[in-house]
This record gives sequence, C-alpha cells and structure tokens, in this order.
Amino acid sequence: MEANANGKFLKFIPICHHCNMIGHIRPRCFEYIRKCKLDNAFHDMSLNGPRQSSMYGYRNRPRKTLEKHVVEKVVDDLLAKSCVVPHSTMHKKIDNALFDIFEDVTNKVKVHVKKPNIESKHVRSKSEKHVVKNVWVKKDTSKCNVAQYALRANSSYSWYLDSGCSRNMIGNKEFFKNLVLKDGGWVTFGDGTKKQVLGKGTICIPGLPKLLNTLYVDGLQANLISITHLCEIFKEVSFNKDVCTIIDKKGNFVLSVKRSIDNCYCLEIDPLTCNMAHECNKLDLWHQRLGHMNFKDLKKLEKHGIVRGLPNLGKKLEVVCEPCQLGKQTKVSHKKNSYIATKRPLALVHMDLMGPIQAESINGKKYIFVCVNDFSRFTWVYFLRNKTEAFDYFKKFCNQVQNEKGLDIKKICRIRSDHGTEFENAKFSEFCDGLGISHEFSAPRTPQQNGVVERKNRVLQEMARVMLNSKKVPRNLWAEAVNTACYVSNRVFKRPSTKQTSYELWKGKKPNVSYFHTFGSKCYILNDRDHLGKFDAKSDVGLFLGYAINSRAHRVFNLTTKTIMESINVRS
Repeated sequence: MEANANGKFLKFIPICHHCNMIGHIRPRCFEYIRKCKLDNAFHDMSLNGPRQSSMYGYRNRPRKTLEKHVVEKVVDDLLAKSCVVPHSTMHKKIDNALFDIFEDVTNKVKVHVKKPNIESKHVRSKSEKHVVKNVWVKKDTSKCNVAQYALRANSSYSWYLDSGCSRNMIGNKEFFKNLVLKDGGWVTFGDGTKKQVLGKGTICIPGLPKLLNTLYVDGLQANLISITHLCEIFKEVSFNKDVCTIIDKKGNFVLSVKRSIDNCYCLEIDPLTCNMAHECNKLDLWHQRLGHMNFKDLKKLEKHGIVRGLPNLGKKLEVVCEPCQLGKQTKVSHKKNSYIATKRPLALVHMDLMGPIQAESINGKKYIFVCVNDFSRFTWVYFLRNKTEAFDYFKKFCNQVQNEKGLDIKKICRIRSDHGTEFENAKFSEFCDGLGISHEFSAPRTPQQNGVVERKNRVLQEMARVMLNSKKVPRNLWAEAVNTACYVSNRVFKRPSTKQTSYELWKGKKPNVSYFHTFGSKCYILNDRDHLGKFDAKSDVGLFLGYAINSRAHRVFNLTTKTIMESINVRS
C-alpha cells in the first residue's frame, strides 16, 4: 500500500502476477485458468471429506464425473464473452455453470463424523465432537448409513434400529444369554459388505426387549435390531422425524428410540448395564448347570469355596429364571401378626360360611355361619339350611351384639369376608350402607387375608370331629358338637398377644368351667314332663351334647324320646 500526501493509506489495488493486469489476482485470471491443466485441478477432489481445490475454490467435486473437454468448453465459452461481462462477475458465472453440470450427475449429502480428542483417542468419553461434512456422490448411489456405522463404529454399546435388516445381529458374544456357536453362512449388508455368521442366541439386557434368535456376526462393531422382528412380537413400531416408538399388543409403551446425528435411530445402552447383563448371564448359566439350584445357595457355594471349578459369579443380582417360576412358584407367605390390630370390640368382625356338610343335622341344617370379633376373638356360630339365610342371620347378629355392647356407643365399623355370593350381593351392600358399615373382601383364592375366621373354622371342625369320634356319637349331631366346641373355645382359649380369654375380653369377667361335662357321655335326665306312676323310673337315659345359649341349662339327647332337649336336672 502507498500513502498519499496527507499520510493516509490508499485503497489496496490487486495486481495479477500472470498477465500483469490491474483489478484481479492470479487465481482469478482467465488466461491462467485456461492454461492450467484441469485434470490436475480435479485430482484432489475426493469423496472422503471436504478438500479445498487449489484452482477454483470448488469444494468436494467428484472425481472423473465430468470429462475434461466438457469443463474446458464451459470455461472457453464464458471467457469468449468476457468483453461484455464485467470482470467482477465472471468468476461467479463460471462457478454457477460448473455447479449446474455437477448437479445434473451428482448429489450433495451431509455426513456426521465423530472427531475424538487426540489425548484420549482410544477411550470412549464425552469429549467427542461431531463434525458435519458435505460430500458429493454420484446420482443413483445412496449411502447405507446403518451398514456403514455398524461395521465401522467404535462402540459395541450402540443399538441401531434397521428396517432393512431381516434378523437381529450383534458382534459381541458376551451380551448373549445363551449362545450356540455354529456356521450360519454369510450376511450381506446394504453397502455390499459381507460378514460371516458364527452363531445365534438370545439377548436379555435391561432397557431392551428380549431378542430371540439373534445372530452373532463376526466383525460387527455396533448392534442391529430388526424392525421385522419387533413387528412380530409387538403391536406397533412407528417412526417420525425425531423418534421411533414401540407399542406392545396391550397398547402399553415399551421403548422410545431417538433419531441420532448420523440420521439413524440409535439407542445407546450404558456399558455398566451391559456388564451387569453379562454377569447375570454367567450366574444364570451356572444356575442351569447345577440343576436350577436357587441363587442364594449358589452364592454360598462361591463364597465359602465348598466346591472346585466354580468361577467368580460377581455380586448378587436380581435374576428371574422363567423355568423355575413355572415349576417352583409357591403362594405368598402371610406372617402372623404379633399385635392387636383393633382398639375396641366390634371395630372389625370376620365372617365366613362353612359347608355344605355332607350329612344334614338332626334339624336339617347344612351350613355353618361363623362370626369372630377381631378384638376379643369371641365367636358366634349359626346353622343354616341354605346360603340365602346368611343375610337374615347377619342382621340378627348385628342387632344382638350392638344391643349387648350399647347401640349408641359401640357399633360395628367393619366386616371382612370372602367374595361368596352370600356376602357380595345387593341386600348386604344396602344394609351395610344404611348402618355405615364398611365391607372388606379378601382377594380371590387367598383365605389368608381373612385368616382369623379361617383358623377358627379349623379349630371348630377339629374339636367337633374329635368329640364325635371319641364317643361314637351319630353324625347327624355334628351341629351340637360344633356349638359345644364354640362354647368351650370362647372360655378356655387365650386371645393371642394377651393374657386373657376371649370370654373375659368380651364379657369383662373370668369364665367359670366347673359345670363342664364330657360331650357324648352317658347322662341321666330327670323326667319332670310326664305323669309318672308311683313306681315308674324318674329319669331317662341320654347323651350329653352341650350347653344352652339363652338359659342356664344343659343340652342333651334323650334316647327314650329321640329328641334334643334342654334341662338343668342332668347327672352324668
């Protein structure tokens, strides 16, 4: 630059060192462009990355896509018109003309390339940067991005969803739950690359669906999930510009895979998760080898070194073995409560219906309606001819116990039963709603949730069975045996978690058992009902059956009249 008389610098004037003309520089000189060999100019224009041409400034022109004379003709035609075209726009016209020709036979695509740190070149880290490169390719030639990245990826923790893949494929055999090694032929990828199949197996990794019949492909860096396989096991696999969504046959969401920067739908699985899956596979393998031994004992074998040849199975993991669940599953255990759940009588009442009993009672009864107060465990039993009578006896029970304890002070708050139709019906619901009683139900086929009354049923049945068999009492007197068993159990069994009997907790006083007799024993009943002669026998022979509920008397079976009667004048 030259300075003027005032000391200010003049504007820079370009000078061409080829033709010595003012107004342009040598790279923009038309004569220089004509003389240069165009084939050398295009020699450095490669498809592998963006390179700057030393001649024209055109980026990424494909090699050998245009004949030399075609390019020379375009330049000569434009230079011939340079006399009428301003020099400043001549370069743009050459660029546009060549670009139009390139556009006819090529396509320009964008490729995302990872550029890792130099210091951690072989380490997978978050410092990797993604660079976008523009690449010219021939028309009618497409880039198979999934195949390209699956074969050249640096990470084996990438899972690509591939709609053109007929089978699931991975290249890391440590991810297989069970792998069968065999020669499976060859796999041809979309870009023409072929890889050998070394085996197949099942993939079970948290965060992925269970992948059956997955191929183990030699040299496959990333992992391919077949869309065809997903469509067979799920209801829907849908794509949009941002995400791929998988829905199961029940309409529930299964998995969502975002679109990655390489224009593929890729899911990155945490390496720790894959390693845990590998440890699960090892633990599951030895679990199967040892006859599906439970995992707790298997870990003890490893910890204490009881056997030889058992490898390190890693830390304890939550592994579920499907064959073990199908062959060994048991019902959930229900632990016994060590405390009293209710704070007062009638806060909760347990109910159940036993029957039908094979032999009808002497009065034609076939069912036993059992009610147990949760707080005191005091029990009431009623005998029914059919199930429909349960509601009437329940109303009778409610009126009886609430009046006994004071209707205005202590009411029944909750009742608990199973889902039997005798309890779950409109009459029961309407009655409970009217009194403000909450009706609770145990889960289907889970009597443990109503275990208080279920256990009481067993006590009553066992006591009655033993009393009947010990004295050879006729089977049609089973109702009397059950009634006596209930009467005795209320007065002699201690309520769990207390030092008091059920009778004392309910009545407020200790029970008296001095008048108890043996059920079914021979007894003598004073005959005070008939007009006897002066020398007739005063007593009848009978069987002792129990105790009257509403009076201070004994229940006996009179062998003479073949009837059940109540009397205070009984000797045994």
